Amino acid sequence: MGPRASGLPAVLLGELAGVGVWELWPGEPEARWPVPIERLLGQGLVAAGAWLDQRGAPADGVQPVGPGELPNALLAPLVRAIRAGLAGDRAELIREVVTVDRLTRRILLRGQRVPDGGEGHWVGVATELADPPAPGAAFGEPEIAERLQLLVEHSPDGVAVHQDGLVVYCNATAARMVGYEDPAACLGRPVLSFIRADCVRGVISRIRRLRVPGDVVKGHRISLVRPDGSELEVELASAMTSWGGRPAIQVILHDVSERTAAQEAEAARRATERRYAAAVAALEEAVVVFDAQGGVQAANRAARRILGSRLQQGVADGVLTGAGRAVDPEGQALAPTELPVARVLSGRVPVASATVGVQGDDGREQWLRVTVRRLDEPGADGVAVCSVAEITEHKQLVDRLAWEARHDGLTGVLNRAGLVAHLEGVLADPLVAEASCVVVLDLDRFKLVNDSLGHAVGDEVLRAVAGRLAEAVPAGSTLARIHGDGFAVVIGGVHSGDEALAWGDYLRAVVGEPLRLAAGRTLGLQASVGVCRASGGSDPDRLLRDADLAMLEAKNRRRGRAALFDAGLREEIGGRMELEHDLRAAVAQGQLRVEYQPVGALADGRVVGLEALVRWDHPNHGRLLPARFIGLAEESELISTLGAWVLVQSCSQMARWRARHPQAAEAFVAVNVSPRQLEGPDLLPAVEEALRRSGLAPSALVLEITESGFVAEDPHVAKVLEDLRDLGVRLAIDDFGAGYSSLGQLKRLPVDFLKIDRVFVEELGANPRDDLVVSVVAELGHGLGCQVIAEGIEEERQRAAAWRLGCDLYQGYLLARPLTVRQAGALWGPARG
Repeated sequence: MGPRASGLPAVLLGELAGVGVWELWPGEPEARWPVPIERLLGQGLVAAGAWLDQRGAPADGVQPVGPGELPNALLAPLVRAIRAGLAGDRAELIREVVTVDRLTRRILLRGQRVPDGGEGHWVGVATELADPPAPGAAFGEPEIAERLQLLVEHSPDGVAVHQDGLVVYCNATAARMVGYEDPAACLGRPVLSFIRADCVRGVISRIRRLRVPGDVVKGHRISLVRPDGSELEVELASAMTSWGGRPAIQVILHDVSERTAAQEAEAARRATERRYAAAVAALEEAVVVFDAQGGVQAANRAARRILGSRLQQGVADGVLTGAGRAVDPEGQALAPTELPVARVLSGRVPVASATVGVQGDDGREQWLRVTVRRLDEPGADGVAVCSVAEITEHKQLVDRLAWEARHDGLTGVLNRAGLVAHLEGVLADPLVAEASCVVVLDLDRFKLVNDSLGHAVGDEVLRAVAGRLAEAVPAGSTLARIHGDGFAVVIGGVHSGDEALAWGDYLRAVVGEPLRLAAGRTLGLQASVGVCRASGGSDPDRLLRDADLAMLEAKNRRRGRAALFDAGLREEIGGRMELEHDLRAAVAQGQLRVEYQPVGALADGRVVGLEALVRWDHPNHGRLLPARFIGLAEESELISTLGAWVLVQSCSQMARWRARHPQAAEAFVAVNVSPRQLEGPDLLPAVEEALRRSGLAPSALVLEITESGFVAEDPHVAKVLEDLRDLGVRLAIDDFGAGYSSLGQLKRLPVDFLKIDRVFVEELGANPRDDLVVSVVAELGHGLGCQVIAEGIEEERQRAAAWRLGCDLYQGYLLARPLTVRQAGALWGPARG
């Protein structure tokens, strides 16, 4: 390396008498002296040679130095420390020189690293110290050359010297570091008193390593404690020197609190980044960072798990979709430009979110919730970050819940809510609405199926009915189960009321076909059907309500019918509701009464009993027969109250007749029992109460039950019938032949009377087929121990045929119409005196 020119400081210092200036450049083996040390020591001393204080010297403690070697020998320890990287940015050394005439001269060597864009070079001064100062002398006396005093006093680093554990010197910076404005306040204090307790041991350990002048220990951090309790972190560089002719420790203190704070902030930032990276890696959601072209720059483990091979093979939204298409939650295909990564990378939006359905690596449907956000932070590695959550199970659950919200879980068809939603779409288009109708089907007496055969059989029946209807309705129709045993069908292409009603009759017939159950039993079903045509401007609830009204009308006419809704029906139903309201007050207001129709013996025409028939004298509508209000009583749950009242009235009246008239002593009264009464819990208590209050013998009470009004296999019904029979009450099956009871049921029933339905009596004696049926029923009844009653006898021909064919009793207008209490009492002849 060629010679280097000395800097301006060296030139200036060279002008000062008594100061030597040295420089040490990287790569040069020895220091250079731009201002020769001869200016300080004299030419004669350097040329003659001398001795230096150096360990390993002869017995007198000094080491000889040859002529011309003194300048570099003085600097040798300092140069070694600098080359070894132990000097930091500043260094200081005191050497003692023994001349040939045995005089001791003390030389202070100081240096500082000068930055120059590379490793930097060192520039220093050499000055001679005067005689040792007295202990405790203040800084600034001739102990140090005046030319170096300003350099030390104004140094940004703290400089201090301690000897025998006490501070003997410190500059202003060192004083401020330990909390004092005046450096003199620090002198004479124990040096360890300024050091935090947990740092003391380390400081002592490093002091012990300083054994001879020139030994240096650097790079040690401690915390200084100030009088106010605050602390300051500094970095120490300690060197062995002498003070007042005795060993001392020189200390340079460099404030590293800001550097420490910056390092701590950097460490905290890196720790945060590590925690963030660990958190991202541990996320269940996939995180993918894209560059401007849609390439993947980074991805966490969840991304590899969720996206599979698409993560390596895809670009932009292809990372999500692969080679397949993406669909929205409604199943509609999404165009590439509608996908979230494309929308953000194109700059159209800063954030885009979407739920997309794609095909996973295993070929199965996969649902992803995707959010893509543009990265606008300076220094961000990517352009956009994408978070992806796999929501396949959640989506399937939501879809399942949505399906269940609009479908019947038992049959799989729509429920009422699903049907209403469908009807909203139908009714929104007037042309479609005008050509549509709603058919409502309600299974008659389905409760008896559940109660007698069990709910498992009931569920089987409902599934079978739904299956039959689904196969029977035309294409494009919609089927729903709208309540327990009720179904509804929306049919299109219907252009007239007759056509709508024809569909109702057809579906009723489909449901009514015999059903063979899994257990091998065949069950007969029937349904009441209501039909209503749709129209533009209707609403679903109103349309279904009108169809229900038509279905109720079909039930009121007779079960197993179909009825078409019209505007008059709504008024009729309204009138029926008003009538139901009046019926609730009829008993209390004395508007009900009982009439009695005689039952006679065919053998001699003698009256043997009376059938009680309730009548309602309505204040506005006049006399109402049971056909007008018994159905209302059943629907409104008033039948139990009404039935109990009729029982009390009939039993009490018959008890009085039997007590007063000898001819009535063996007479019975027959009271009709509704199927609802038979199925409910109140019939047996009502009968017991009526017999108790009236005193009537139980055998004098006959309860008439219509054949189609019960299922004998219902455990509850069977138990009620047995209890009534045990009570002594006799039972009659009314309208026998019109229902569907089997011979097996008939054999198990505790029946005393069979009343042949009037449909077989009307042409009795004129139609051989009717004669044959009546003959068979009479023979069957007698075989079961029953008396057979022919009801509806209005002509002598019918009476004679009934007697001839084996009937025991008869009832009808030929014998007598229904009679008032007074008229019926006259049948028994004179009363007892």
